[in-house]
Amino acid sequence: MKLSTSSADIHTIITMTNTIDTVAARELEVYAVNFSSSHYNSVGKTLSKFYKQGTFNLDRAIAYIERYLLVPAAKDYKLCYGSMSTAWNQMFPKPERLVAAESIAHAFVSEFRLGNFW
Repeated sequence: MKLSTSSADIHTIITMTNTIDTVAARELEVYAVNFSSSHYNSVGKTLSKFYKQGTFNLDRAIAYIERYLLVPAAKDYKLCYGSMSTAWNQMFPKPERLVAAESIAHAFVSEFRLGNFW
């Protein structure tokens, strides 16, 4: 069982499916950043801890963001705006979640490089 997804794997998934809904990925990204400050801040605090220690890994950060920020946000989005017949993981399939996670991870890294930590 593979626990982490590397950037190369993400790009392979994206090119294999070739049908990434960028609007859905962006919608999930915006919703996740604004949906719960406790989720976002806990992810930021965890990632900043690893960045300060010098053990930060972008691939692991993307997987962490996808699991602990985007999955709860997708489930909440589905409850608020989805239909009863569509599952949350059908609204936001894994490739869309990974694209959103990659974007959020790069935003965190740019903040860390500026010296802004949680």
